Amino acid sequence: MRTPRSPRTALLAAALCVGCVSLPPEMLPIAENPAGAFEYEEPGPGASAVASSRFLVKAHGGERARLIAEMAERDYQSLMADTGLFYFRPGGLYPILVYGTAEEYLRKARAPEWSGGLAVGNAIFTYDGPDMPRILAHEITHLIFLEYMGGRGFLRWFNEGLAVYEELHVAEPAKKAELERWLVGSHRSPMPLAELVRFTPGGPGTDQWYAQSASVARYLVETGGRNGVEKFLKAFREGAGLDAALAAGFPTLCDSLAGLEKHWLTLSR
Repeated sequence: MRTPRSPRTALLAAALCVGCVSLPPEMLPIAENPAGAFEYEEPGPGASAVASSRFLVKAHGGERARLIAEMAERDYQSLMADTGLFYFRPGGLYPILVYGTAEEYLRKARAPEWSGGLAVGNAIFTYDGPDMPRILAHEITHLIFLEYMGGRGFLRWFNEGLAVYEELHVAEPAKKAELERWLVGSHRSPMPLAELVRFTPGGPGTDQWYAQSASVARYLVETGGRNGVEKFLKAFREGAGLDAALAAGFPTLCDSLAGLEKHWLTLSR
């Protein structure tokens, strides 16, 4: 199947409102897809499409699609609050395809067996199950981070750590407690931050990397401050090195990765 079309910005300004819109989905502007072609099949049969201010949700049933769109908008606002990126404006709607079952998702999205959700280019692919709210918050973080940073693979540790942190906001109590224990556990034998920022997940150490990245990201958001996160990301996007970007965002907290590590380790004891 063809990837979504490029944005038609003029139509966006004229057509979108704060809530859901009633224009046919094919008339709505779609955000640019920096990942290029991606082969998938639509949810169906009987899937409904509902557009909100920033998302185009396709799911089984119009009411369910509307509720998921509202959920996505709340996740977006939470991410903006945590990063200070309120001035960021998506180039168009982000498609969210929610399949009815895990089997349909794995088959139609060509997803790996272990996957519960994917963010590919400008779109999210997942299925309607108990973990869907957390998956949605996680993958929306990746979409916004990718577009804001210009489609580049920079700050992968912060991207993944922030996505896990956003999951915490929407996790049900039992799962939230489990995630909290996971993050705390990353402090017992921490990976040096110089290694963490270069690590490629997939092999031994991946679980530690995710949990520790989330812990460090939360520390920067909650201790360094949301305005600091915005300045940090902006400086890095504009070409500053990691040490200089950290100093630009968090001048009273740290002036380098080594400084961040010192303060984070003190907190974790």
